[in-house]
This record gives sequence, structure tokens and C-alpha cells, in this order.
Amino acid sequence: MRVQDLLAEDSLQLRLHTPSTAKSLATSISYTAPAEFLDPTPFLGANCLLITHGIGFNFFDQRTWDAYVERLASVPVCAIAFVTGVAHRLIPTPLVEAAKAHGIPLLEVPSVVPALQLQRFVTSVLEAERFALTRQSWELADLCAKAARSGGSLKAVLAEVGTAAGGHCAIFDTTGALISCWPASSRWTAEDLRTDGRGTAGSSFALPTGGTDHFQLVVRGGTTGEPLATLIGPASSILAMQLNSAFKASVPHQAKLEQLMHQLEDWQGVALKELTRTFRATGLDPHAPTFLVVAGPDKSQLPHAWRIRLAVQEHLNNAYVFTYRGAFYALAQARTDTAADWDVIPDRLLDSLGRMVPGLPLVIKGPLRSVDEVRLGLAHAQRLVREVQGPSIAAPMSIGSLVVATAGSGAHAAAENLLAPLLHYDRASNGQLLSTLRAYLEHDAQPSRVCQALYIHRNTLSKRLALMSRLLNVRLDTLDGLTTCMLAVRITEDTL
Repeated sequence: MRVQDLLAEDSLQLRLHTPSTAKSLATSISYTAPAEFLDPTPFLGANCLLITHGIGFNFFDQRTWDAYVERLASVPVCAIAFVTGVAHRLIPTPLVEAAKAHGIPLLEVPSVVPALQLQRFVTSVLEAERFALTRQSWELADLCAKAARSGGSLKAVLAEVGTAAGGHCAIFDTTGALISCWPASSRWTAEDLRTDGRGTAGSSFALPTGGTDHFQLVVRGGTTGEPLATLIGPASSILAMQLNSAFKASVPHQAKLEQLMHQLEDWQGVALKELTRTFRATGLDPHAPTFLVVAGPDKSQLPHAWRIRLAVQEHLNNAYVFTYRGAFYALAQARTDTAADWDVIPDRLLDSLGRMVPGLPLVIKGPLRSVDEVRLGLAHAQRLVREVQGPSIAAPMSIGSLVVATAGSGAHAAAENLLAPLLHYDRASNGQLLSTLRAYLEHDAQPSRVCQALYIHRNTLSKRLALMSRLLNVRLDTLDGLTTCMLAVRITEDTL
């Protein structure tokens, strides 16, 4: 209920005595407060309607009235309802001037309308509004629960809250970092988090996560204050549950996920049939497109694993985020109703992860349409994540992953035999042929870059290349020779 609603009620016959702005008349009334003494402020709350007969206010000094209204403005009260006909036949002119000066609407309650009638009217309307708001809050909670139960992301639940509140909303963590917002086009800063929510620019509420991580829900541009708190109360629990599911590890699946990772890396010891059984046992569908996210170990970012989960869950409903050998991994699958969008999901993931963990070395791989592809994708992403500086999308194929896939015991033996002459020469002559070959391959066979990396003269490099070609019986000035040497180095890099 607003001040202007009181003026529109014919049964109350109220009259406005001050020029008031549309904003002041649109202020919501929190409750009524009858008071007949000069300083009732210790007993008043924000946006209450002060009702007074002015009993004992038999003074005419303008300064006394100014001080009285100034104290009421500091609460602030939403309006002053002055009842005439008991202690004052008319509203005192100094009171009107003071109310004008402090911008508080001054309403005259005629003697034919008892103050009790005004109080009962406001109370009954507020009770009806609170009942309707409480019912709306549970309807909102039901919508949020349905969105969460159907696999909706945190942003989908946040959209329901924002729509009901009639404004924009966002979630911040304790550091002031933005976690999620609705609509996506809205812009938020740390200042939004500090807004006190007393009906000004927005409202901020702590979400009941019940853990060591604390989050704030901020709403701006819509309902504020106590009505907003009532509206979003039950829904805030749904948001908290979504956050909890985001940063809590999938403990029941952790052992199965670790077993799956071991089998994905064991190309020679685990057959595809056995790998597929383990893949299905984790809750993933071997026939559905799978997306893989690999994040490099970074001690400064490790406490924020839930950020990765939030970004993944925003686009994929079946997601497992876990740690394995010190790094973060996410295995996720798309919703079955988004088949047409599978190929654009990596770009959407990149955008979300770029906002949440911009400085974390991270690789996105997918869509992977079979367990074999997941195996190849893992090998590619594990190598690529050591080279990137932030979130990035991996190419569909890499030589490194193909080497891992094809390097059986025969390939290892052949690679070691090929490089054996360089090892023998380095041991016998204290040479650096093998390290030179690796540098030559890593720098794309560009002599200037190789010389700079090894701190050697170009003539020295030429002599070493000629010697290596003779020992390996491979021409290093051809694509075929370079590819052969690169495959041999990749296959044996963990053994030589």
C-alpha cells in the first residue's frame, strides 16, 4: 500500500497539505504508528505512517516544528497523518512549512474520520497484501524448484526470481565477484553488492548455503525492502541448493570417475568394451555427445572449482566436475532436446568460463560422439592445457592424441631404435643432439628461433642437423622426415 492509495480512498476523506513528488507519494507504507509526543523516533521504523492528534503541541515557534519533522525525516516516515478536531481545529501552519521543507507528505485526517478507522484500514490492506505476497512467494519457489528439477541452470532459476521481482538480479560471492546474473545483458559492479536495499537502488540478501562459502542475492530496479524479502524468502533456498550442488564434489561418483580416467589413459591395457561399461557406470551415456573440460592445476584458483561447475551446468545438464592428479576435469553431456545446438556449446562454454575463471589455463573439447573420441579428446586436452594461458577451445584433432592412440609396444620399440644413435652419440661425446632435435621440432624447424632458444650459432645448428640426419638416416629438410622424428620424440618423451 502506498501513500497515494490513501489519498484515493474516498471513505477516509484525506487531504494533502504539502506539494509532494510522485516518488514520495509512491512510497510503500510499512505500518501505522500512533504517537503523541515530540520525539517518537526510537519507536518508529522505516516508511511507517505516523498518526498524531498533536496533543500537547501547543507551541508556535517554527524551529520547534522544524526539529520535530526533521527527526521524523531521519527515520524516515513515509507521511504524517494529522487528525484535526481534537487538539487542533486546523493543522498548524508551522507544521505545514516544516513538512514542505523536509519533503514529507502531510495528510489531514478530518474530525469526522476517527484515527482508529484510518489505522484499521491501513492494517487490513497491509495484511491482505502480505497474504497475497506470501502466496506469490511460494508460487515463485515452486517455479524455481521446477526449473531446478528439470535440469535448469542457476541462471534459469535466477530468471524466475527476477521476473517475479520485476527487476534485474545477480549473485555475488564474498569477494564481490559476480557469479551469475539475469538478464545476461545487465551490467553489475561491486557497488551493487553494497547497496543497502532500503528502497533506493536495490536490495541485498544473504543466501542460506549453510557452508563456508557465502553468497549475496542482489535485486535492483524492482520490488525492494520488506516486500522483496517476503517474496524471495522461499526461493532463496532453491538458489542456495543450486549453488551447493555447484561447489560440492560428486562424492558417490568420485571413485568411478577416477577409475574411468585410469582406463581412458590406458590405451593398451583396457579394451573399448570394458571402457564403455565404466563410462556408463558413472551415469554418462556412451552414445550421447560428451563435452570435456580440462583445467590446469593453479593453487590460486583451486578453491573455485564450483565456478567451473556453474559455467558447465549453465549449458549442460549432466555434468561431473572433479579433481584428478591435481587438475580439474569436467565430463558433461548436452540435453537431449538441444541436438541442433551441440556444435555451438563450446563457444558458449568459452564465454561463460572466460567470465568466471579468465586467468585459468583451461581447454574445452567437444562434442565427442563416442567413447573412443573421448579418449582421444582427453589426450589432446591434457597436452594442450600446459600450453594455453586461459580458457580456449581445442581443435577437433591433434597429432599428439593420435600418437598416444597408436603408440603400442611395437611403435615404442621402433621409436627407441630410431633415436638410439643420438643417445649413443650424446653419451659418448657429451653431445646435445637429442635436445637439439627436440628444440628444432618444438620451434617448427625455424633455425633462428632454435638458435635463440639454445643460445648457439647458426653454423653450429647446421652442423648438428647434418650429423643427426646421417645418424638417423632421415632427411630433416623434408616434411616426411620431420614428421617421423616428431612422432618418435612424442612416443618416447616419457621414457627417454
